[in-house]
Amino acid sequence: MTRIPYLDNEIGLSGEALQVSEYIKASRGNVIGVFALLLNSPKVAKLVADLGAYLRFDSILPQRLKELTIITTLSENACQFEWSFHQEFALQADISVHTMEVIKYKKPLYKNGRPTEDNHGLASGDGDLITYVRELSNNKRVSDKCFNKLRQAYSTEQITEITALIGYYTMVACQLNAYELPAAPGKPSLPEPQVPEMRQTMAEEMQNNMTEA
Repeated sequence: MTRIPYLDNEIGLSGEALQVSEYIKASRGNVIGVFALLLNSPKVAKLVADLGAYLRFDSILPQRLKELTIITTLSENACQFEWSFHQEFALQADISVHTMEVIKYKKPLYKNGRPTEDNHGLASGDGDLITYVRELSNNKRVSDKCFNKLRQAYSTEQITEITALIGYYTMVACQLNAYELPAAPGKPSLPEPQVPEMRQTMAEEMQNNMTEA
């Protein structure tokens, strides 16, 4: 049960919400996930659907590059529902199981300034793209070193669309995570992150143990 209504069924919908639901269903075949939540604001749902349709299906980016960007963004944002579908999409786009595990389990690509064994196991250029998504998602900034590597590999238009794709799936993750939509039943899932309350509880327990000792 999500925290706000999950409007995946047209029964009970009317007016603009019904029109937008039919619009999304016509292009995507169904209304699930983020769109079933965004229908609580029909105007936003339609705008997001249009942007998502371009980035997913009509972007200039090759399919493999799109999926690599998407799954890294989903992992960094712990977005269970979208990951449960995109893990399969990524494998279909020739992203290796090794690369998938590096992304899924947030394995480090560098240690003491040197590439790790996990990094060496990636296809050429994948590590630079993963690093770009990780830096932007976690640091809210991108280092010159990282950005210059992307600039050498992709055109300005491609980098613009890569970054838009990161932003789009970050927004999707915000909606799905805030309203607690889990992975689809029977589908793959991500490791759950430690939320701040849990980290605080753990810190307090450690402090108590030290005091008792």
